[in-house]
Amino acid sequence: MYFLFKMSEALSAFVSFIGKVVAWLAIPLMLIIVLDITTRKLLDAYPGLVNSWLYFGSTKLQEMEWHLHAVLFLLCLGFAYVRNAHVRVELIRERFAPRVRAWIELVGGLVFLIPYCYLILTYGWQFTERSYMMNEVSSATTGLSHRWIIKGMLPLGFLILGIAAVAIVLKHFVYLFGPAEFRKPTGDMVEVDEIEALKQQAAAELAAQAAQQRS
Repeated sequence: MYFLFKMSEALSAFVSFIGKVVAWLAIPLMLIIVLDITTRKLLDAYPGLVNSWLYFGSTKLQEMEWHLHAVLFLLCLGFAYVRNAHVRVELIRERFAPRVRAWIELVGGLVFLIPYCYLILTYGWQFTERSYMMNEVSSATTGLSHRWIIKGMLPLGFLILGIAAVAIVLKHFVYLFGPAEFRKPTGDMVEVDEIEALKQQAAAELAAQAAQQRS
């Protein structure tokens, strides 16, 4: 169990490192958006700038924007998962005990997430390979070339998400079947902390008071 716990921690650290590095792409993404908007506004006011060094081509800038956005999204999916930052539908899950939540995470990862990542990785690689073999470029005349690079982010992103899923599955396996001393370090996704518990208790009390007033 100690080995599984350390493996889960190592995989989570690896995914987190990638997410933190990729997150820096938000800065060039913002700069390109600002540059694109600024140059377009300048061209509207001063059409003569089309032939000057200020003109970079709005199509290339716009394609670079969604390329960077796609890379940010895909390569940070696993990072968000290991940090428990994805949006959850908590209408039912929050009513369950921590062990039931751990079972949901374990079964969900094994039955749904890891197989799904495998499928996307397999077919995404073929998708990228076809794009590379045909030397695919943008459909726009003045767009970006080497379209296979951005398409390659799809299998890469789901590979990282799959690694994150393995880390989460191992974590909850240790939580469910490991010794008691592993409960605290592996229970961050399923055990509600004190502050959150107080919030939930206050919300339940308010709901009960509202129901009494209505009745």
